[in-house]
Amino acid sequence: MNIRLGLILALTALASCASRPPPTSREFFDEQNASTLLVVAKPMVFARERSDVAAHARDYATLVAVEIDNSGEGSQYLLLFRWSTVDRRMLPPPELDQGLLRIFADGRAIDLKPVDRLPVNFAQRRELHVPKHDDVVPRGYKVDTTTLRFISSSRELSVRMPQEPLDTRFTLWEDGRSALTQFLQRTAAP
Repeated sequence: MNIRLGLILALTALASCASRPPPTSREFFDEQNASTLLVVAKPMVFARERSDVAAHARDYATLVAVEIDNSGEGSQYLLLFRWSTVDRRMLPPPELDQGLLRIFADGRAIDLKPVDRLPVNFAQRRELHVPKHDDVVPRGYKVDTTTLRFISSSRELSVRMPQEPLDTRFTLWEDGRSALTQFLQRTAAP
């Protein structure tokens, strides 16, 4: 009888774990900058085909929404992690001073200029959704809640990096808009 009761309890606990919704965001303390970071649970990943250099080669742009809280003062950013599967000998990495980001959301262009210094500790790779790739170029863009809300609710979404030698669109590869909506609900909560 005790074995049966133990099995029932174990199955009940397992079922309750499986029914829990995924986390809406990640929160952690950045010791280097003495700030609390709230990071979207799932990033948006954009890609563009690079069949001009190799079969199945792509350039990627990963966008991660972050809220940084410094002593009660919150600021929102989009982090861009630019990376590629193209052989580095075929295409040099983007220059650090060429960080203009143009987001197209439902026919509207949103131009973002990079901040001078990355607003987060880049060593927190896992928490920030940094791709597991050797040649990631990180950038940060100050944004507001209204812009993030517009992006999260848009039906058509793509990005460009107009200062790069190849100025073609990156299309949505992995959709993180619902996670962005949940992130915004959490940042708006008291």
